Amino acid sequence: MKKLLAVALMTMVSCGAFADSWKKLGERKVSFGNETDVIHVSGLKGKYNKISLRVTDAPVRLNKITVVFGNGKKQQFFINKRLEKGQKTRAFALLNGPRIVNKVELDYKKAAGGGFKSAEVKLYGLKD
Repeated sequence: MKKLLAVALMTMVSCGAFADSWKKLGERKVSFGNETDVIHVSGLKGKYNKISLRVTDAPVRLNKITVVFGNGKKQQFFINKRLEKGQKTRAFALLNGPRIVNKVELDYKKAAGGGFKSAEVKLYGLKD
């Protein structure tokens, strides 16, 4: 019985049942007529150490993002990558520990191929 419980616990851990808890901070329907958009985040969401983005509905060529913190300071991440529908970026560590994220500015282009008019970009935060 103890072996069965140990195996079940190890399976849950390896499958992510106890994995880090990412929280959705915001989302934005991005129009391919524009090439910049902003995801606004409420300061009430708390402080985060890392962020990540997920693309849904259509592929997007994400060039860079600019994170604007609660104190007005900024941090840029250069991505220069095509994100397919359902794909998530790597986790981006925010400088100087837990930070309040005020907004994330997106610089992107329509990914080559497909007749999509828009995609949705979702922003997630992780508290370590």
